[in-house]
Amino acid sequence: MEYPKEKFEELSKRLKSMAIPPEVDVELLLPDRDQVEYPTVVITYLEGDEEGPQKELVFNEAYWNSPVENLLGAIMHQVKSLMEELQSFEGE
Repeated sequence: MEYPKEKFEELSKRLKSMAIPPEVDVELLLPDRDQVEYPTVVITYLEGDEEGPQKELVFNEAYWNSPVENLLGAIMHQVKSLMEELQSFEGE
């Protein structure tokens, strides 16, 4: 089954306009362009010029019927989770 390209193109556009902290990089990888099996979001914390911890969110077939808003919510949840993990690590 082929992934819904239009939905993930819309997701890509919407991601660019979201309020994501500047120290976090969110990249959407797509099967027809990035040699991945499923649409995948890579969330990376940037530490100065270096890459820090990462989270990966794979959108397999189970997500393909979800509205774009739900996909954005899942991505933002992972961004928030990464930030919380880093804050708790720094607090130790």
